[in-house]
Amino acid sequence: MQRLSGVAAAPGVAMGPAHLFGWRIDVHERHIHESDIPAELDRLAQALETSDAQLARIQAQIAAQEGDDHQDYQILEAHRLMLKDAHLVGEARRSIEHDASGAEWAVRMALDRIRAVFDRIEDPYFRERRSDIDAVGERLLRNLLELLDPGQKEYPAGAIVYGHDLSPADVTQLGRKSVGGFFTEAGGKTSHSAVVARALGLPLVVGVHDIGVNVRAGMRVVVDGTRGEVIVDPDLATLQLYEARAAREHARTAYLQTLRAEPSVTACGVRVHLAANVELLEEVPASVERGAESIGLFRTEFLYIERPDIPSEQEQFEHAVAAIKMLGGRQTTFRTLDLGGDKMSASVRIPAGANPALGLRSVRFSLWQRGLFKDQLRAMYRAGAVGPVRILFPLISGVSELREVKAVCEEVRHDLEREGIAYNPNIPLGVMVETPSAAWTADLLARECDFLTIGTNDLIQYSLAADRQDEHVAYLYQPLHPAILRAIRQVVDGARAAGKPVAMCGDMAGDPSLTWVLLGMGLRDLSMAPQQIPLLKSIVRSTRLSEAEALVRSLEKLPTAREVEQVVHALMQDRFPDLAEAEGAPLT
Repeated sequence: MQRLSGVAAAPGVAMGPAHLFGWRIDVHERHIHESDIPAELDRLAQALETSDAQLARIQAQIAAQEGDDHQDYQILEAHRLMLKDAHLVGEARRSIEHDASGAEWAVRMALDRIRAVFDRIEDPYFRERRSDIDAVGERLLRNLLELLDPGQKEYPAGAIVYGHDLSPADVTQLGRKSVGGFFTEAGGKTSHSAVVARALGLPLVVGVHDIGVNVRAGMRVVVDGTRGEVIVDPDLATLQLYEARAAREHARTAYLQTLRAEPSVTACGVRVHLAANVELLEEVPASVERGAESIGLFRTEFLYIERPDIPSEQEQFEHAVAAIKMLGGRQTTFRTLDLGGDKMSASVRIPAGANPALGLRSVRFSLWQRGLFKDQLRAMYRAGAVGPVRILFPLISGVSELREVKAVCEEVRHDLEREGIAYNPNIPLGVMVETPSAAWTADLLARECDFLTIGTNDLIQYSLAADRQDEHVAYLYQPLHPAILRAIRQVVDGARAAGKPVAMCGDMAGDPSLTWVLLGMGLRDLSMAPQQIPLLKSIVRSTRLSEAEALVRSLEKLPTAREVEQVVHALMQDRFPDLAEAEGAPLT
């Protein structure tokens, strides 16, 4: 028996025989005679056409079963657009024409150049977008070399499929063939493949090293997508532990599904609004399916990455309207651009500065690039005429900055009115509380905006002066630090004093072990990763606020994060014994 560690990308447990999907296609440098260039360009064109036809065929299958607004369909649409991308296809053509490269070698070089750009991005979410380019490139290479599409192979029901990487199309195809789960060497937990695996409810572990050395086709394996582990050739005792765990997870999932239509109300009758954080349009249907009452945070950066040009106002408008229609009357909170720092885009140039995290980023960048900011606001105000929309501004540091942003909004409204374009003049405007200065002045900000949303990821980082991505100081990133609890309390109290709603959308909001802490501090609106919603709803429905408030009162006397964590975790484990397993605690 051997345990291989990876990254938990889609939760759940599955066990069965391992089936090899395929490895990255090996391409060697090859050059051609000048007279063969036209024929080589034709080969590339034919492979592009074949690749597009394959993706279209998979899309048609999805549309027949799920409809063309399904997330898998939308992701494949993006992959089809990449087959026209100048950075990939244009570069490959140029290499064939000017360097007399063989088509496969030209494609591989273009892919490597694009990968190098993504590898330099620090933010893991943006970096993992390279997996989509890889997926499209590998499909193209496969067709150039006339290799069999592994997705067309037959796999027995319950098979565990493994390989170097899987594209969203691969996961979609295999998921519909009733495979049990996946593990790969490459990929990331925010990749599109992971999004699809989570939507299909299939466990996925990515980033597993040395698969080729340790796994052979036919071996029995356990894939634990909750803890990020693959057990190869498990002994009988381990297998029985996982079988029992899989049975419990199945029962828990079935129970949580029964709560989908139930209201999110505490045992003492208080309403708690549960919303979803999304990056992709494709995530919206799955959010609704899991019971999201609204989209509490729609990150708009995605439209600006994976493309060399800036999206037009009309494109942004259509994108927003698509989300609104998918939500069927539920509210969408669009956050304006949060680029800069470690979030970069190929289409937008942002001066790095001496300290990017404290420099020109988020709303500061938007105010520096007024034209781009106005285009985004115009799209949002126009979309507001179609359905319920709110606009949220990230990294606001104080009232002066908020007033400056509101002045730009006023200019946009005036222009739309003058141009006779349909828009909603009364869209609520909110401030994302992510800096200590915003937390300290929450009461003042709340008087001049319509709502507050606490973004805990940056609030913790800036309050404790600790970069959670820095391995040397990441231990200082402590959500239950007394300073953070006081900051949250101050924001909640400030919003209440001004009579304005307050929500939370950072990682803390979706952590089930912290639900009582947040409810006890007065939060009634939580926005999180969609897959967390059913579990949090079950906790909310089992909660009496008097108990949560008593917990918070006991925490306020404790001086260190460690002591707070011990009290919170002990209580939550006592009241919700299944919580540890749902979060991936080690098996015993």
